Amino acid sequence: MTTVKKIAGRERAAELLELHGLRDMLLPETLEAAELRSYGNRERVCESGLPIGGISLLLRGKLKVYTTRPGGGMLLLRFTRPPSVIGDVEWMNRYPVRNHVESVGESLLLFIADSALRREAEHPAFLRFLVGHLSHKLFTMANTSSLNQLVPVRNRLAGYLLSLSPESNEAGRVEELRTSTLTETAELLGTSYRHLNRVIERLAAEGILERGSAGGVLSIKDMARLKALAADQLYS
Repeated sequence: MTTVKKIAGRERAAELLELHGLRDMLLPETLEAAELRSYGNRERVCESGLPIGGISLLLRGKLKVYTTRPGGGMLLLRFTRPPSVIGDVEWMNRYPVRNHVESVGESLLLFIADSALRREAEHPAFLRFLVGHLSHKLFTMANTSSLNQLVPVRNRLAGYLLSLSPESNEAGRVEELRTSTLTETAELLGTSYRHLNRVIERLAAEGILERGSAGGVLSIKDMARLKALAADQLYS
């Protein structure tokens, strides 16, 4: 169970908003009522079927959004980076939460409760930001749908690894994709554990990936070739 860690101080939240060019997006009284929350690796930000109570702005870190299949298993929808919104569709339309959202590494989110959001309903800067984010979300969802149905697992895995990797690194370890989580990763990518394992072994044989002995951590050895495999098919 996730324990929300609340961070005191509106100054830090204001600094993060300023960093992303969003300082004027929220009214001062809304920012005063908001909560800056910290999440650790793999901690849930929200969960399907549970009330959301407001929206969250991702200001630092990365989130993974996925859904559960009717017959069991999971399916990856997208990764989201700052600045982005969690809960906007549910808040605007009073929909129930449909997807699971969890932190990839450490993340900071600014949570704004329903009571504080009411004053933002007529605030143009806030509404423009939401519209822009919703259009990007629609685009990425359509892209993910084509990925899951039409693109080979080899290319899907490349896009997944790039989405997990820090953007500033040309090569590096992919901490989340350990041997113990390969079954979960296979489900997220819509394939079997055995097939995913074979794909990883082939990419390792080609010198694109390297599989460490301790915990099965993967390292990206040839970022250029991995990017060529993924092309523009990223989960973000």
